[in-house]
Amino acid sequence: MAELQADATTAKGIFRRERLDEPLDLYNTFYGEFAVIFAGMVGNLDSVFSDPIDAKVIAALLTGKRKQKAFRYLAAPPISEDDLKAVADTSIAPTVVAADVVKATAIRDTMQSILDPHRFPWIKDSTTPMPEQLASAIVASAALAAAKEVETYRRNTSKKAQEQAVKDALKSIGMTEVAPREIPMLNAAPKPGEFCGESRLAGTRADVVATLKDNRVMAIECKVSNSSVNSYKRVVHDTGGKAAHWYQQLGKAQVVPSAVLSGVFNSSNLEHVQTHGLVYLFWQHRLNDLCNFVKSI
Repeated sequence: MAELQADATTAKGIFRRERLDEPLDLYNTFYGEFAVIFAGMVGNLDSVFSDPIDAKVIAALLTGKRKQKAFRYLAAPPISEDDLKAVADTSIAPTVVAADVVKATAIRDTMQSILDPHRFPWIKDSTTPMPEQLASAIVASAALAAAKEVETYRRNTSKKAQEQAVKDALKSIGMTEVAPREIPMLNAAPKPGEFCGESRLAGTRADVVATLKDNRVMAIECKVSNSSVNSYKRVVHDTGGKAAHWYQQLGKAQVVPSAVLSGVFNSSNLEHVQTHGLVYLFWQHRLNDLCNFVKSI
């Protein structure tokens, strides 16, 4: 337990330094992109929510990844793409919406019912917006969307960087990367001394799948966490749940579920999966441990 706590503290320290050293350039870039979009959108909300509806206007707001996100971020709180489809009970594909007034109306009415009253009070009050109201709404909306975009970017790039670090570590000890594949049974796994990237192992995704010299299959999950609370989901629920599935489907003597960790983790959660013999744990800041484990087989 003491070793887990020490490594968890080290990983948290690395996470803090990375966040503190992170420049504002990324946020500023996203903010600038969304500010332009909202500047063209906010001043025209009266026409968006007025009658008669113009299906092509609604379709235009759904055209392009950034513009569609900006449209969904008019809501309080912002609504996801899947939720908008479900709540409006219609497709939000621009070509479909442009050709169907009923679908366009469903989307318009859904967004109007959840429109943020603090950013866009003139819509609810049916008044003409003051210039300062428009400017405030654009700033608030662009900041909201940019902040979320940075979160998504961090999450995706951190995971990709960790996966690449694991692959590079395996290559450094002589393992060969092969193409990802479906692995319903162990005979479909890479050959001993080989590994592949994200693949479905016995029906459940694994970030890296390596076959050890003794023919056991090592399923490696790459886990980045930004909070100790979130670490429960990352390790116990997600990785531990997959490990139980792999043991059941493939046999405990045939598979080695493992996780490479970076960020903020609760050491008690880590102890839980180790104590119950579910998952082998490695730290991104100590990938030599992973290499030594693989070489020792």
